[in-house]
Amino acid sequence: MNLRPIITLLAAIAGGSFALAEAPAISAYKAELIALDKVWIDAEVNRDPAALEQILDEQFLATFPSGKTIDRSAYIDWIMTSEIEPFEVTQDEIRLHGDTALVIDSTLDRLTKFTYVAVRKEGKWRVISETFTHSSPPE
Repeated sequence: MNLRPIITLLAAIAGGSFALAEAPAISAYKAELIALDKVWIDAEVNRDPAALEQILDEQFLATFPSGKTIDRSAYIDWIMTSEIEPFEVTQDEIRLHGDTALVIDSTLDRLTKFTYVAVRKEGKWRVISETFTHSSPPE
C-alpha cells in the first residue's frame, strides 16, 4: 500500500509537511538508470551495435528535433555512421512509475536534452523511446 498520498493529506491538514525517505528499491532503480546512461553513451561513442541492441527495446522509437521518428534498426544504423564524441549528461529528472521510468538528461553544456522512457523487463531496463531537443545557449 502506498502511504504517500495519505501522509501528504495528513500533512496538509496539519499545516505542515513530512519528508518521506526514498524507498531502497527506488534509489536502486535510479542508480541503475544513471548507470544505463553511461553504458548507452559508451555504446554510441564506440559504435557498439550489440550493446545498443541490449539497451534499446525492439519497439524503440527515437524522435529528433526535426520531428523525424525512426525505429531501433534505423537508429542503430544512424549511430554506426555517426562520429559521436564522448559526452556526459546530467540527470535532470528521473521519475519512476512502477517498472516504467521517465528520464530527462541534458548535456553538460545544456544545449541538448534527451528525454527517454525505459521499462524494466526481466530485471533489466530497456529503452522504448527517446526524444532529442536542442536549446539556446544560456545567457
